[in-house]
Amino acid sequence: MTRRKLTYVLRPALPRRAIVWLPRFPNAAPIDRFRSSHDPLGNTMPPHLTLIFPFHSRLTLDQLASHVQKVVRAWPCFPVEMSGPWSAQSEWVGLATRVGREALIEMHDRLYSGPLAEFLKTEFEYDPHITLGRARDAREFDDLSQRAMPVVRASYRDLLTALTIIRLDADSSPGWVREREIHLGW
Repeated sequence: MTRRKLTYVLRPALPRRAIVWLPRFPNAAPIDRFRSSHDPLGNTMPPHLTLIFPFHSRLTLDQLASHVQKVVRAWPCFPVEMSGPWSAQSEWVGLATRVGREALIEMHDRLYSGPLAEFLKTEFEYDPHITLGRARDAREFDDLSQRAMPVVRASYRDLLTALTIIRLDADSSPGWVREREIHLGW
């Protein structure tokens, strides 16, 4: 009796995408300097506020963009001001949202509807922020929080006019690709 050799067809990995706001703060240099030393993404990705956290999905880019467009098309552009400390789990240090916070939370909640509902992690309460750094332990967290104070005391303002769909891609440099920009209704 001869054995048949089985062949396997490897499917490409599902794309890993996220939806972010990429602010253009005129005074962003302190954020960039701090992130370059303390944020694992500081040298590969600009400062960003994540609205939909990275997820793997069979959704095409057009399907995802259509959903985002439906959510934000009637949303007017709005000012966002980042200032003050943000932290999570004694590990992450960041910049909190002072103006536009409620609108960002509402946008986040609406984006996590329809085809993205299954990706919502309900164990975390969404708090819009820009990550500045990550600590390895509690002692480092306290030190990192103190070192971030000059950055978080400043105020950073921009008008949110568009969201960006990005694809995280370890095979590309810098590790992410800007796939589509979706503009809010004016």
